Amino acid sequence: MECRRLLVCAGVLTLLGAGPPRPIELRTLDGGEVEIVRGEGAPDLMLHFWATWCPECVEELPNLDLAAKECDPSRLRVIAVNAGEDAELVRRFIAEHALTLPVLIDFDGKAWRKAGLWGIPSNLLWTADGVSTTAGPSSAKRWRARLAELGCAEAVSRPESPEAP
Repeated sequence: MECRRLLVCAGVLTLLGAGPPRPIELRTLDGGEVEIVRGEGAPDLMLHFWATWCPECVEELPNLDLAAKECDPSRLRVIAVNAGEDAELVRRFIAEHALTLPVLIDFDGKAWRKAGLWGIPSNLLWTADGVSTTAGPSSAKRWRARLAELGCAEAVSRPESPEAP
């Protein structure tokens, strides 16, 4: 398998503890290995951990996908990370929900555990200020607001649609 290195923003050292930063290892839907490492000057990054068996994930992932389309990828990259499911199942889910977010898979759950996350859905956010995590589902309105806080002003520029907060 070909190994690729995905350079992302600050925070790996904080996330993974003292010592030299270690990459977070994920896989592509085609089985290729991807290492997410700290890169100088790279955009902020949100890893959104989800699963097809999670009803909250199924409901919120299309909302995140829509909100993330409005973000400038040179400022913030949003990557959906499936928590340990089969690539073919994930491909079918992506097609069924017409998702456009980049999707990686944490086949063995190591990345999720390294991040200290609890529950699905959950998020790991790396910014120039460091690393933070959140857990639990978010509505479309909350995703737009959160992404706007991260510099995606365009994410809140569209009219509100009727939805739960």
